[in-house]
Amino acid sequence: MTATIADPFQPVELRIDVTAAVALPGPSVLAVSVYLPDPVRMPANPLVIFASPGGGYSRGYFAMRFEGHSGYSQAEYHTARGMIFVAYDHLGVGESSTGHVNALRVEMLADANHAMVEAVLARLAQGTLRQGFPPVAKPFVVGIGQSMGAGVTIVMQGRRHTFDAVGILGVSAINTQLPQPTQEAARRSRATFMFTRATPCEELSVPVSAANIMDFRYPFHWEDVPKEILDADMKGGYPVRKSVPPFGSATIPACAVAMNSPGYFTPEAANIDVPVFIGVGERDVCPDPWAEPSAYWNSRDVSLFVVPRMAHMHNFAGTREALWRRLGDWTEMVSRQAVIRAISAAP
Repeated sequence: MTATIADPFQPVELRIDVTAAVALPGPSVLAVSVYLPDPVRMPANPLVIFASPGGGYSRGYFAMRFEGHSGYSQAEYHTARGMIFVAYDHLGVGESSTGHVNALRVEMLADANHAMVEAVLARLAQGTLRQGFPPVAKPFVVGIGQSMGAGVTIVMQGRRHTFDAVGILGVSAINTQLPQPTQEAARRSRATFMFTRATPCEELSVPVSAANIMDFRYPFHWEDVPKEILDADMKGGYPVRKSVPPFGSATIPACAVAMNSPGYFTPEAANIDVPVFIGVGERDVCPDPWAEPSAYWNSRDVSLFVVPRMAHMHNFAGTREALWRRLGDWTEMVSRQAVIRAISAAP
């Protein structure tokens, strides 16, 4: 029987050892959930999406469920279109190893994630993920991330060339800035983030930086988010969570504090030479979304989508499916273009 393969809420749960990829004492393991589509829905050129969450969130952000509400699982949406969807926790996040959460550099996060991607793709190629699911050799692989996850995806791609295309959701390759309801609150929050990649981790503190941000609900959630869903996300506190929802994380790597600093992701963004999809909400962390494509000047294919009535935490928004649909359409389009280029280049 293969019926369970198509169930997006029964992912294959993996723990991938990435110790060799990072210079840290002790074992380092990433928690990974692989959502498999019904094989009959898969295209001839298989598509795999790797998705990484933002700060304070875990891989559960991509497969949220709320009693009395439907349609909050991005994993379910994409698997219904025949795509393999892989959600994972960074080091220092969720169910991945958190022992060195305050010593992690963004390069470590990127290198660990890259090693995990290679391991998962190897298992897909071998056909060993789930009995009855066919081997998937040479798929078109897209890396997406939301907020912090998008920033780490930029570093992964610029540093390791991990993916065939990338979806950068809710982060700026120029200068990430959390919107605030007043100009004074915005000025105060910006003054908090004046670090560089060389800033020692011991100088970075999530609680200290968060204390200078007046409001998290305004930038994170559009006003039409149902109260019970808003409460599920925020009632336990953010970014330091006293209680953790299934889609949240009790820990955030200290290096995330520096990620809102000007130019933090700019070097790797300029090194990306694959198709780039930039997705942001109407109220999000890119002060000028239309300037963002200029950061990816080594890519010949950059798309921008500004989603109406959406704040920073995209998958809570009432317009979330518009983003998912555009991302899915874009993924299918750039994968077809890759096939055409390969055929054209063949002798």
